[in-house]
Amino acid sequence: MPDILSNITYIVRQKRKPYYESSALTGMVPKLHFKTVTKKVLIKDIRGSKNFSLNRNGFIFKKIKFNLEEKDIENNYIQYKKDLSKFIKELFPYEYIDIFDITRRSNEKTGASNKDGPRQPAERAHVDYTNNSGLERAKQILKNKFPEFRKYRVVQINVWRPLCSKVLSSPLAIADASSISQKDLIATDQIFPDRIGEIYHLAYEKEQKWYWVSQMRNHEALIFKGWDSDTSNKTIRFTPHTSFNIPDQKINEHPRQSIEARAFIVL
Repeated sequence: MPDILSNITYIVRQKRKPYYESSALTGMVPKLHFKTVTKKVLIKDIRGSKNFSLNRNGFIFKKIKFNLEEKDIENNYIQYKKDLSKFIKELFPYEYIDIFDITRRSNEKTGASNKDGPRQPAERAHVDYTNNSGLERAKQILKNKFPEFRKYRVVQINVWRPLCSKVLSSPLAIADASSISQKDLIATDQIFPDRIGEIYHLAYEKEQKWYWVSQMRNHEALIFKGWDSDTSNKTIRFTPHTSFNIPDQKINEHPRQSIEARAFIVL
């Protein structure tokens, strides 16, 4: 499939710190307390390309093969985490890993079921963590399980893959993190039922570059970085991403079913 011109939704810069009520609070669709703008951008297909790296661009694309069938994942997250840990170990030889969140998403009206409620694909360019919230989340997850984590480099990664046989609607777009300026990452409060988190939303600049993988299969995965403790400027730290619409996509005929796992790896 050729490169695509499609709409990406961005945050509009504002004087006050933006915030939104998460889907865990609202039940389905997040309630935004900031303005957004939609821009038509070129999203290049990287299928067949090997010219990307986690440290330089913020993402990689890999084939993945687990013993666990896709239909069995929801009822066996323990085995899925074991399979993921082995897969990630082959890519990044870590000292310790903690897969702390698994979320299913669907663009069907009812979303995909999760223990904290239904989820649909995120429709705004964003990063799951900020400079501050990434460190705080790492402390929460690692302080008791791997207390010496501060002596190491810690990276938060996402492993995103389809559960359907082929993604033909609402695929994932990934920004080349090397094309993103820090000033365009807008810290945004994320309101949960029991806490306040913080993520980045992306403000638009024409220099930003976007990519996708056409017709992703369930034996393929996008691995991308959400936060990195390395502040030396030798590596990128945050990777914006979002879903987008394929021209003439038919959600009813080809609904997207996907699963994403978040992990901290200690290197």
